[in-house]
Amino acid sequence: MSEFSWFIAATLFATYVVVDVLYALYIVCVERRDALRAAALSAILYSLLAFGVVTYSKNTLYLIPIAAGAFVGTYVTVRYQG
Repeated sequence: MSEFSWFIAATLFATYVVVDVLYALYIVCVERRDALRAAALSAILYSLLAFGVVTYSKNTLYLIPIAAGAFVGTYVTVRYQG
């Protein structure tokens, strides 16, 4: 297991906040049948998600900021979407 870095943890938290916001936008684009925007969002999402997977596979403690970022991203998106 690699050494834990608070900078990486904060970066993962912010990344997964963005991931969840983008995922919500992706769902909206799919529902609207906006293929180009949905495809672009999908490419961005998978790139950001891969960053998280590569990082937490080296140290599972990084799952904590990832989960917290996902929670905050979903909460903010749902709370202020409507």
